[in-house]
Amino acid sequence: MDDFIRPQKNQNLQQNQVPVKKPKKGRHLKETVFIICMIVCLGIGFVSGYLTKQVVPESGSSSSETTVIDEAYQVLNDNWYNASGKEVDIQGDTISALVASLGDQHSDYYTFEEAEAFNQSVDGNYVGIGVVQRTVSQGTMIIEIYQDTPAMEAGLQVGDIIAGVNGQDVAGKTATEISDLVRGEANTTVTLTIIRGGKEMQVDVTRNNIDSAVKSEIQTNNDKKFGYVQINTFGTTTASDLEAALQSFAEANIDTLVIDLRDNGGGYLVAAQDVLNLFFDEGDLLFQMEYKNGTVEKYEADDSKTYNFINGYILVNGNTASASEVVAGALQEQLGYKLIGDQTYGKGTAQTQKQLSDGSVLKYTYARWLLPSDTWIDGKGLTPDYSVSNIDISEITSESLESDMGYDSVGTAIASMQKMLNCLGYTCDRSDGYFSSQTVTALQQFEQANNLTVDGIYSDADRQILEATVLIYANDDANDYQYQKLMELVK
Repeated sequence: MDDFIRPQKNQNLQQNQVPVKKPKKGRHLKETVFIICMIVCLGIGFVSGYLTKQVVPESGSSSSETTVIDEAYQVLNDNWYNASGKEVDIQGDTISALVASLGDQHSDYYTFEEAEAFNQSVDGNYVGIGVVQRTVSQGTMIIEIYQDTPAMEAGLQVGDIIAGVNGQDVAGKTATEISDLVRGEANTTVTLTIIRGGKEMQVDVTRNNIDSAVKSEIQTNNDKKFGYVQINTFGTTTASDLEAALQSFAEANIDTLVIDLRDNGGGYLVAAQDVLNLFFDEGDLLFQMEYKNGTVEKYEADDSKTYNFINGYILVNGNTASASEVVAGALQEQLGYKLIGDQTYGKGTAQTQKQLSDGSVLKYTYARWLLPSDTWIDGKGLTPDYSVSNIDISEITSESLESDMGYDSVGTAIASMQKMLNCLGYTCDRSDGYFSSQTVTALQQFEQANNLTVDGIYSDADRQILEATVLIYANDDANDYQYQKLMELVK
């Protein structure tokens, strides 16, 4: 996720309202070679013509502001014959091509609906059921359930597969598309088709308002109490929610604070600034911004109330990015907070946006940010004080098996199976995708332990149960090695 800005007290930051990077909903021009070539030309025209504001006069006019890209677009819009009959959004696809020509993965173009949806996601406030999901072949698998949410009240579990929503099969849909179906108005009911343990069931869940930005509680380790805060996004209410938690810790005389920023992809940059204001005295340097013209602006703490802790720890991983790195980096550098986990993502740029006349949004990189020490972490990330890695499930595939696979088979599905079996403690002598005799034995052991047909043949039913078991295992606190390292340090 990118760093964004929103309306704020410091008016030197431009306004931003939409979160970042989102998969497109399929606006691709595949109709003809001609239109593809034209889009490429438009992209080149954007860089060489539009950005340099090279003016191409209209016939008979020397004062026209029409650019080459305007001219090409008008020709296509007025005269191109769509022989394929497929729906084509020339304007939207043209803008997308212009942005793509920049070669900047953090610059993008959104329709009004896409921008609105991401506003909700970056804030962490929405009406839904309160789950985190991962796309699988049958739909999506629940990998996390937020506390005190409709999903928890309805008895949903980590590892459940949502295969249908209100009778509609969701296999093959994206996580975003399924989320759109699950969400709705507060106090309405959504009927989910759930696959659990290979069996299908219907579960009714009453939607409600979900605030997933900040979760906090006082935890205890060996009679030592400490404050734990999980920040999932940097939205408009993150700082105020965090301050309420810090105030409760102060009232309980808590002297150790843990901030969990794992899998937090960022959000609004000003939200990160507001969060840091809770820890730093007025005038302390928080971060710096360097703009296109070379000027560097220093952002300092304001006169907000501060909260001080004797010991501070921050949990991070490879998905800790953007605004999360702004906060973690400042606390590590300036206040000596200890980072526990993996090297962070390493995103040192900030994005702003411009709403176009049709309501769509153009998002683009407008600056880079620096740590108080002048360090730019882009492509590098923050280095943990204690390097600890959790179970890696990134290479696990979730595609359905077209047919059963057995001894001597080869494929990525077998490599994924071997990785999952090894995660669970079943010993495979290989992990390269070759179905060895030892892999057969390990699979049989798993099948027996999970009341499956014990034949050493990898079926799709085996895959579903194996994948769910691994996700449940990986999300169990007992197997959270980063958290366990934290417990060693909190004394």
